[in-house]
Amino acid sequence: MENIKASTEQLCAEANIQRKKVSEVSKELLDFCEKNKTNDMLVSGPTDQHNPFQEKKSCSVL
Repeated sequence: MENIKASTEQLCAEANIQRKKVSEVSKELLDFCEKNKTNDMLVSGPTDQHNPFQEKKSCSVL
C-alpha cells in the first residue's frame, strides 16, 4: 500500500512539471550553440597558447 501511495505522489509531481515544446527548446539550443561556438574547443579548436598537446618547439643553432 505504501508503494502505491509513493508511486501516486511521484506521478502527481511529474504531471505538474511545466514542459516546453521541442521546437522552442531546439531553437534556444541552436541560438546558444551559435552564440558560444567561438569558446567551444571542439568546434574552433584550441589556440596555440592553450594547447597542451602541441609539441614543444626546441631551439637549435645551425
